[in-house]
Amino acid sequence: MPENLNITDELQKGNGKALLVAVSTVDENERTNRSLDELARLLETAGGVEAARVIQNRATPDKATYIGSGKVQEIAEFIKNDGDISLVVFDNELTPSQIANLEREIEGARVIDRTMLILDIFALHAVTGEGKLQVEIACLRYTAPRLTGRGKELSRLGGGIGTRGPGESKLESDRRHIKRRIAALSAEIEEIERTRSVKRATRMRSGVKTAAIIGYTNAGKSTLLNKLTDAGILAEDKLFATLDPTTRRLTLPSGAEMLLTDTVGFIDRLPTHLVKAFKSTLEELKYADFIINITDASEDIDERERKRAVTLELVSELGAGDKPMLEVFNKCDIANRETPFPKGTIEISAKSGIGTDELLARLDELVSAGKKKMKLLVPHSEAGIVTDIYRLATVLECEYIAEGALITAECDARAQGTFGRFEVK
Repeated sequence: MPENLNITDELQKGNGKALLVAVSTVDENERTNRSLDELARLLETAGGVEAARVIQNRATPDKATYIGSGKVQEIAEFIKNDGDISLVVFDNELTPSQIANLEREIEGARVIDRTMLILDIFALHAVTGEGKLQVEIACLRYTAPRLTGRGKELSRLGGGIGTRGPGESKLESDRRHIKRRIAALSAEIEEIERTRSVKRATRMRSGVKTAAIIGYTNAGKSTLLNKLTDAGILAEDKLFATLDPTTRRLTLPSGAEMLLTDTVGFIDRLPTHLVKAFKSTLEELKYADFIINITDASEDIDERERKRAVTLELVSELGAGDKPMLEVFNKCDIANRETPFPKGTIEISAKSGIGTDELLARLDELVSAGKKKMKLLVPHSEAGIVTDIYRLATVLECEYIAEGALITAECDARAQGTFGRFEVK
């Protein structure tokens, strides 16, 4: 797996310039342009630059070339005359035959689709061993049906935007070899998942509450985690700037502690291959006690609500739709104040810290919900229990008297059941 950005020779010759292409049905040009704006951001994250965009108005995509032979010829002529564009990026997933047909007609340019671009970015930003394994599986699953045996289809997957991942040597192997490779990688991930399950069980026994920070890519999740916990993780104004999840301990104003996990950003039409590959990581959402949903408040209301809807839909698909959720609107310091935010949401600026006090207070409320203040008397003969009380409850006061340790603590339902026999009135 490559560790840094290596743009293809063709892209370097073209100064990273790419042509963006989409099909728009009747009266959907505005939505299509918004989607292409996002595609341009993805291209920028991968190291490319939008040179131009083409929107073909059709009732349905063409089966052979997606955009129709006439528009293909226009694009081929445009690229030939420009002489500087070496990449064509389609805003939808193309079939292997469509890619082959397009590259046959568009000389001097590589053709990729939205899925390949996102896979490329994930390959670029995967840092941990597990992240790299997951990306490689996704790349192989996407590549397998596209190994048609033609020289161009194979060589085009050797490196650069839309071509990173497992590497040329693996992609030139036959499907049987890829299947074996996927099985081997899956076994490695299962072993990692077993280790994670053990850690998760230990964490659940400890009684420490957890919150998963979710949201559309570039909403400010990593910036928020950095602000609250000094996590020191990368936070850039790019899509998918961080990929691997990071968990940090947070001390709340009440003194209670909890864990915050920064998750991979969501995006509209997140490739199925990635959802499957990152299933073990994304499943952390199911085991979190709370969810913090971050939405970029600086965008116009239509785009803001579209991305919020995409995030909530993915959370539901991952089986975490019933979790207690704090709706947080980030970048409120640069938002259009004429647009109201939904009732009950929290407005913050993760960058400056505005509103984070309210967020911490709301987290405190969630963590303390169901807790009961108890006075416990632990006899000297069971002194080891004191350590468990400090671990599973929030100790407010501890005094050693003749009969043993007299402790005042806030206990959740589990701690109440565990230490109830020591309660004194």
